[in-house]
Order: sequence, then structure tokens, then C-alpha cells
Amino acid sequence: MLKKQAPLSEAAYRQIKDQIITLKLRPGAPIDEGWLIEFLSIGRTPIREALFRLVAEDLVEVSPGRGFSVRHLSLSDLKDLFETMMIMERAAAALAARRIKKESIGCLRDTNRELKKAWQKKDFLQVTLLNSRFHRTIYQATENVFLNSYLDTLQNQAQRLAFLCFSKEPTDFDIKSHAELAIKDHRNLIAAFEKGDEGAAVSLIGEHIKLFQSRVYDYASPSLKHLELIT
Repeated sequence: MLKKQAPLSEAAYRQIKDQIITLKLRPGAPIDEGWLIEFLSIGRTPIREALFRLVAEDLVEVSPGRGFSVRHLSLSDLKDLFETMMIMERAAAALAARRIKKESIGCLRDTNRELKKAWQKKDFLQVTLLNSRFHRTIYQATENVFLNSYLDTLQNQAQRLAFLCFSKEPTDFDIKSHAELAIKDHRNLIAAFEKGDEGAAVSLIGEHIKLFQSRVYDYASPSLKHLELIT
């Protein structure tokens, strides 16, 4: 039996999203549909379907007369993003602790193992994608279609933010220690889910979000130590 191919709009969506997540299409950049048609070798209709899907996910904006552009991430967005993540990820962890299946726990364990290897190789695209897979597995384990959908949209923003922060290693940030803490958080979460320990899962995911926030804020507010010698 022949395997059914994904629609062209799905292929376009995945490839355009990859361009946004990896910052090849940067925040605020206009999106040239003609260039996408040539670059992806996909027709205009599937391209536009993909772009409107990305508009619904808040990764792309559309303006009358100006067309499509990559959505900005402002300082206000960061505050709103982390507040919402803290509320909704904790709710997801609580439900997942009650409802998660053995298959999903196995998926979390396998993903975390692959993630550790990606960190060691400093393959930040894989780090971003695998970390997103880990969290989306938790969302699916809630068995709540609305919560899963809302968190999936938040994860889209977190993905490109993570790639932005981790793809350029700063001198004053110990990225190795950060990676070790992130992997340890994941292991502890898996253990909490296995035990059905709702309280531990909620606490752990909260601390995990704070760890990510610390990296983002470190990136957004770089140290000025390297400028002291100038004066």
C-alpha cells in the first residue's frame, strides 16, 4: 500500500515555520511570497494556506496592503509569555501526572536522552526541536484538547526564543551548567509522572520555566563587564 503524501500546504507550513524558528526569517521581516514559491518549489495557494495557519499561531502577521511579516517579540511579550507559561504549564503538569500513559513516559525518556546528546554536540536546532517535543508530549498527556491547543501556540513562541538565546553562546553564561540543569529537571519530571505525584510535577515545571526565563533575561540584558576596560 502506497504511503499517502502530506498536502503541499503542510510541507510549506513546516518549512516556513522552520525558517522562522531558526531566525532565517527574523522577527519583523517581511515575507516575500514570490521568494517562497521559488525557494520551496510550491505553488502560491499552498504557500498562502501555510502563512494563514502561521498567522493563527501568532508567528506571522498580515496587514492590508503590506502582506505578511514575521511577528515581533517585544519585552512586553516576554512578560506575558512567561506569566502565561507559568500558569498553563503548571496546569498541564498537574493533569499529566493524573493521566499520562506508559507510552508517553517512554517518549519523554527517549526524547530527553536525545536532547542530552544534542546539548553535548551544541546542536542548538536539535536542542530546540527536542525540547519542544518533550513539552508537547506533556501537553498531549493532559488529554485536554483546549489546553493542548493553547500551550502548543505558546510553545511556538518559546521555540524561536530558545533558538535565539541558545544559538549564540555568551561569554558570561555557563551554558553547560544550564544544559545539565534542564536535563535533570526533565528526569525529575519523568519520575514525578511515573509516581503520579501531581504536587512534585507542578513544582518542578515551575522551576523549569524559571530556569528558561533566567537564560532569556540573561540574553536580553547582557553583562557590561567586557566594557569596563574602555573607561
